[in-house]
Amino acid sequence: MSYRRPVNLMLLYTVPFVSMLMVLIILLSIWSIHKHKEEQITELIETGRAISSHITANIKNAENPLISPFIVSDKSAITFKILNLKDTESLDNQSSGADSVERYSIRKTDSSRLFQYQRVIKTSDGRDSILSIQIPMTLSDSIHKKKIYRDIFSFLAIGLLSVAFVFYTSWRLSKRISSGIDRELEETRLKALIELAGATAHEMRQPLAVVIGFSDLLKDRIKNSEDVEEDLKIIKEQCLRMDDIIKKMLNITHYKTIEYTDGVRIIDLHGQHLKRRN
Repeated sequence: MSYRRPVNLMLLYTVPFVSMLMVLIILLSIWSIHKHKEEQITELIETGRAISSHITANIKNAENPLISPFIVSDKSAITFKILNLKDTESLDNQSSGADSVERYSIRKTDSSRLFQYQRVIKTSDGRDSILSIQIPMTLSDSIHKKKIYRDIFSFLAIGLLSVAFVFYTSWRLSKRISSGIDRELEETRLKALIELAGATAHEMRQPLAVVIGFSDLLKDRIKNSEDVEEDLKIIKEQCLRMDDIIKKMLNITHYKTIEYTDGVRIIDLHGQHLKRRN
């Protein structure tokens, strides 16, 4: 992955954040579902307690208008009945109230669920009986499903806004970092080019001066019919020297610099060449 590209840098910053955010949203959703289930049971228990208190306070007359709404045959209505202790079935949950024992369970029917709340009461003849109240959970389920969906939607909305903000911020930051890397690379290339130019001038100046000098000397000796073999030999050696310098420049894979003059550094062509051969 090239970190000079803003897209790659942005992904490097955002992918871990988005992954952790997704995990957090999932955990929050699970927590919300569990929390609303607990709240629903608590609300139904409190409803059962309130209804049982109302019924026991007016139980003397079944035709009492305060009692009759709870004994209608409509399947969506709250119903109750009084049972003998020996006729009751064992239930999953049991808790102790302030002055009586209460129990509850959830039963599934073909179309919905029923919350059954039971409480031990004293009948008019003084015997212990069970007041069993059945509360349809259709409305309660609908309300808490909407609450769960609302919470999950809120988590997702916050998550999407956070991701959008992080993407935007990371993109701006990545562009700046990428521009900084490009500038640094350009400065490095320019510095290397200056150092290479300085090394080239330094290494080529001497053999060029020798070739130019002996070319002038060779011209004079030819006019005077003198022997020029030695001069030609020296010119050839200097040309071969320049060719060797050019080969070293073409074979540069790494380099080191040396102090040239007045704080100027140049590439050490001979040093890097020997290091490459070793």
